[in-house]
Amino acid sequence: MKMSRIMSLVAFAVLGCLLMRATGVESPDDSLSLKTQAVDSMKVATDVAAVDAVDLADVESGWKERIFRKGWSINDTTIAYPQFVDLVFKGYRWANYTFNYYDSTYVGNPGKTSGKRWKIMLKNNNWLDFYSGHLSQWRSYVQLNSDVTSLFGFQICGMGLSFTYMINARDLLAGRFIRNRRLQFSFTTSRIFVEAYYRKHDQSTLHLHWLGKWQGDEIFSGLKRESYGFDAYYIFNHTHYSQAAAYCFSKYQRRSSGSLLAGIYASHQDVVMDMSLLSDELKEYLPDQVTDYRFRYRDFGFLVGYGYSWVFHHGWLYNITFAPSIGYRHSFPNSIEGKKSLLSTNLTAKMALVRTAGNFFYAFNLNHEGHWYHSRQHSFYNSYSNFDLTAGFRF
Repeated sequence: MKMSRIMSLVAFAVLGCLLMRATGVESPDDSLSLKTQAVDSMKVATDVAAVDAVDLADVESGWKERIFRKGWSINDTTIAYPQFVDLVFKGYRWANYTFNYYDSTYVGNPGKTSGKRWKIMLKNNNWLDFYSGHLSQWRSYVQLNSDVTSLFGFQICGMGLSFTYMINARDLLAGRFIRNRRLQFSFTTSRIFVEAYYRKHDQSTLHLHWLGKWQGDEIFSGLKRESYGFDAYYIFNHTHYSQAAAYCFSKYQRRSSGSLLAGIYASHQDVVMDMSLLSDELKEYLPDQVTDYRFRYRDFGFLVGYGYSWVFHHGWLYNITFAPSIGYRHSFPNSIEGKKSLLSTNLTAKMALVRTAGNFFYAFNLNHEGHWYHSRQHSFYNSYSNFDLTAGFRF
């Protein structure tokens, strides 16, 4: 009898333990075990957070210390930057590789091969304006050109920065101040070339060579011109051909190569000719006795061209670039024919001869930019020609 009671108590105890386990009730020993596990987990989390804090502190201070001790290069991928700085540098390296990569067998980079990233140049810049066309139903031919404006100065550039100082030698000798204003901006990579400009001639003195049946050389001071615009084009064979080697001197061409060019352009032209300032003798050659001619218009369109660099001897480069353009032209109401929609046709042509000898380089550059206004009543071509002589040194 006693034995059966003992067995019953043991059975009830086992059943109670099972029910406690099923309902989540913990025994004192189990509770202590869980508390010990929780404490251990907190210690591990604290240790991990401490390690992360130490690593973050190392990143925040270690990369600065390494740069000051060992020097810095933006292309060094072994430096552990903070997350945002690292993202910025990765983006730059990607863009630099994508938009400024060349095949080194065709194009050299002095900044990489010799570490010479800066250039100082002595420059002689000369430009000439030329105007020609037909007035009044193409009956009367007219031709004018300006004197050559010659500037002397120097330029320092490198790492995307540039400083230029030029003086007008002719005006300096004559004791006059220059009245022509010219601003120019250019940006080039292996794939893309962008150029923007602004030019204004307030009181230009020109030479009139042709007016109707008259020919000679007469001083004419009744022309004013304002122009601004930009060209942007893509260089298709960008791994083998460098536009910068011929016109910016930041690269050098090792082998002959050429490339198709295609892009967009926009320009604004405003040319005013006040023929009332002509002598009475020359006024007789004007068609219909009209004395006020103004060609004011705005262009938008596409340009397609080709550039080729010929390396005919070691250290010598000859480049020629030809890029005609076509598009839409809007003539303003105060223009000679009033408000009109016309076909736009323009021309950009360049030529360069560059000699590289070690860190020294010498160059002759010629640039021609022409805008042709044509309709049933008039034809007028105004152009800007610029030629430079450059002697430079990389350091």
